[in-house]
Amino acid sequence: MWHSFEWWQSRLAREFFDEDRRGIPVLFFIDEAELLTLHDQEQVPQLRIAVSSVLAWHGNPYEPVSARCRAWKRGARQDPPPCLPLLAATVLAAANMRRTELGPGAPAYYARLAEVLQPPWGNRAQHKHQLQQHYDTVVELWVCLDQWLREKAGARGLSTIKKNPTYTKIGYAQSQALVRASDHAALTSFFRSADLSPGQPVDGATLLRDLAVWSTRHPQGLSQGLRRALVSDSERPLLEPLLVALLESWDDATTQGSTDGLRRVPLRVVVEEGWAGWEIRWHAETVPGVEADVLQHPNGELNLASGAEDQAYVLSGAVPEVADALQSGFTARGQKTAVRVESGRKLMALREEPVAGGWVETDVLAVSEPYVFLFTPSGQHQLQALLADAGLRWYRPEDAPLPGWQITPALEFKDAPALAEALARSGIQNVRHITANLLSLRNGLRVRPEWRQRSHFLLGGEPDLMVPKELRKPGLVTLDGDRLDVPAEGLVELRGRGLRPGRHVLAADGTELTFYLERLIAPQSHWATAPTPAEPAAAVAVPLAGDSRFLTAQGRYLTIPHAQEPAWWRKRAPDLCGGGTVRVPIPPTAVWLVTIPAYGTPSVKLLRREEPDISSLSRPAKEFWSKIVLLDQAGTSHTTLWRRYREAVLSQFPRGRFGLV
Repeated sequence: MWHSFEWWQSRLAREFFDEDRRGIPVLFFIDEAELLTLHDQEQVPQLRIAVSSVLAWHGNPYEPVSARCRAWKRGARQDPPPCLPLLAATVLAAANMRRTELGPGAPAYYARLAEVLQPPWGNRAQHKHQLQQHYDTVVELWVCLDQWLREKAGARGLSTIKKNPTYTKIGYAQSQALVRASDHAALTSFFRSADLSPGQPVDGATLLRDLAVWSTRHPQGLSQGLRRALVSDSERPLLEPLLVALLESWDDATTQGSTDGLRRVPLRVVVEEGWAGWEIRWHAETVPGVEADVLQHPNGELNLASGAEDQAYVLSGAVPEVADALQSGFTARGQKTAVRVESGRKLMALREEPVAGGWVETDVLAVSEPYVFLFTPSGQHQLQALLADAGLRWYRPEDAPLPGWQITPALEFKDAPALAEALARSGIQNVRHITANLLSLRNGLRVRPEWRQRSHFLLGGEPDLMVPKELRKPGLVTLDGDRLDVPAEGLVELRGRGLRPGRHVLAADGTELTFYLERLIAPQSHWATAPTPAEPAAAVAVPLAGDSRFLTAQGRYLTIPHAQEPAWWRKRAPDLCGGGTVRVPIPPTAVWLVTIPAYGTPSVKLLRREEPDISSLSRPAKEFWSKIVLLDQAGTSHTTLWRRYREAVLSQFPRGRFGLV
């Protein structure tokens, strides 16, 4: 009888109160989807059955669990109190509340609790009364868990358990059902954007109001349940003290942490259309305050490097193969950060992301926004069912650059209720639906896509603006401060409005969308001619053979993705192979073009004048600079500027540790 209960106790303790939760607020969120993940097809009964089977249905149903906790208090108390499955069941009941049927508050809650916890035998008609009558025992168990967390001083997580002044009994469970672990990163961003300090005293009503305003600008950060609670008269009193507790326990240095307070670096899959079809890579978002780190894993070292204004890390060293990490998982730990990739995924949603420069992995889906899906054969049935239920057609997918995976064409959901219901029926665990009012750009002629600047468009090839239905009110949408007329279908043409080159801002209801327009610049007549600062070249010719890279003012290098000589050329003119050139676009941050031929002396060409701004160099950057730092550009127009770059770079090297190659 107790065997299944103890299995769930161990599983919940490992998931929510393990030692790797040090310094992280505990969000004991449980719903049906979370239970499926925790159960993971193990040969044990479901949570509700495991708990119901140990309750005493002839008196106080919670007494057997309470007795175990009293005995636990007399012991070493190293592990959480043995009541986690019962408390999880009470949170599940709170997550299952349907207020439209039975009204808000206690009546609806105890009805849901009675559905979760039922006697395994006999007459079940009166058991709701028992569960409500003796619920003070459950309150004592919540207090016991809170005390244990505080005794551990954050070593097993920081407590967010607080008595609610409005719902003094059921408020414990209801508050834990409002905020998911996935909301934690978004709440951290909110705390930072509001200039709040860890542990800072703050008025709960003000905090709640500011979060509601912030969520309209960042709708993809919060779960649907939390967004609903922000506008619910019955849930706001529960959410307010929980937010205050999260702010009190928030540690800005470890909020995105993992084991031992290391900050978690999100490592996400990115696919993009390259020269030869789909390409795949990683996108690692920066975490505030960490510009570089070296992470250890079983196969070597993973290096992270970024500049002060960068939004993503440059990865080098023993970077894991995407296919291997998705199949077997990947974990790496450094001095400041940690990276973790979950194994066993069979279906991923990806959305366009300007910073990542392609389609980046996401855990949210919304209407009026394009997505592509990566999937394995075992995930295809789920994906097809999702699309069919959401009202979308199934189009023939393409082979993805992962063995055994395929990728869909771009798809767009139109019906929010249908999408939400389809996701609920699909059983997909790592993707959720959000109600988002987001502006999005369609069509247009993009420039600089090779350099991951997907918000740059050609002047005269401006994109169209798609406005969601909720934002189509007169005068709500603006372009550079001027109001736009939005037609009934929501698609606004931005061409023909006399827009100038440069930055443009679209805004509506607190959300902003930025894009840039650039003039078409004719190619230069000779690739070796350095462009003038007044009118920089759009592209430059580089040799197909050897190693050519762009250098930035910060000393970082940008590799050049150019095409190889076609097979028919190598067959028909083998003696000419290796001597061709290809024109490639110049990234906006490039200052120098460095070419290292297979044989001969490297060459350095100035693309635009900018003073060096080198504060630190990653290990790969140092290795590349060691090949060129002693080059003398005497006799060229850029001799003096190149000397200043050399001096800045040499200051990063220990003496005697480089040489001309």
